[in-house]
Amino acid sequence: MVLHVGFLTIGQSPRVDVMEDASKILSKKIKVTEAGALDNLTKEDIGGELKPEPGHVVYVTRLRNGSMVKISKEKILPLLQAKIKEIEEKVDIIVILCSGEFPEFESKVPIIYPDKLLKSFVQGISFKGVLGVLIPVSEQLDYAKRKWGSFAETLVVKNISPYTAEEEYFKAVAWELSKSNPTLIVMDCIGYSLKHKTIVHEITGKPTISTRGIVFRVLNELVE
Repeated sequence: MVLHVGFLTIGQSPRVDVMEDASKILSKKIKVTEAGALDNLTKEDIGGELKPEPGHVVYVTRLRNGSMVKISKEKILPLLQAKIKEIEEKVDIIVILCSGEFPEFESKVPIIYPDKLLKSFVQGISFKGVLGVLIPVSEQLDYAKRKWGSFAETLVVKNISPYTAEEEYFKAVAWELSKSNPTLIVMDCIGYSLKHKTIVHEITGKPTISTRGIVFRVLNELVE
């Protein structure tokens, strides 16, 4: 059995950063097609048409040239739906390459929402104490607190961009997070790489959940 997966980023394809890690984990029985909600837009278009307005949820993603952009969740939804309609006839299943919260999109094929996988994973672990959460930018702090606040007695959220931060800064943020003695850590962005996870895990010494790791292993479960 070969499973044809459509990786749909909220940014631009190809996501070479994601596929580099995917090549290390994904089963050989999985064929990947990439697509992006912003594939047909320029950086200037994105900065003008998709700029977050006051009250909008800010999402962060990667463009084809590797640069980071901030976009409005509310404005990206119709572009994602249109791209789903474009690729649904070509694939067996679609993965939204973003761990943000989304409504149920219309699709002829199943859709995997990483946000739901992360939440289900954490809900399945009974623990007391501190939940540490990493997010890309400070504009998401209030959103992250609303999203994860009910999952633990104490929530500690730190922001660090997976697209612009140097390795030394990742180490520094991990040290800061370790001071809160988290029981569990969630890396709440598809942009965080397996290398980023290794850094956080080794410095904190705590169980660390990455969005990429969860998504790749769920896909493998479907074919192995």
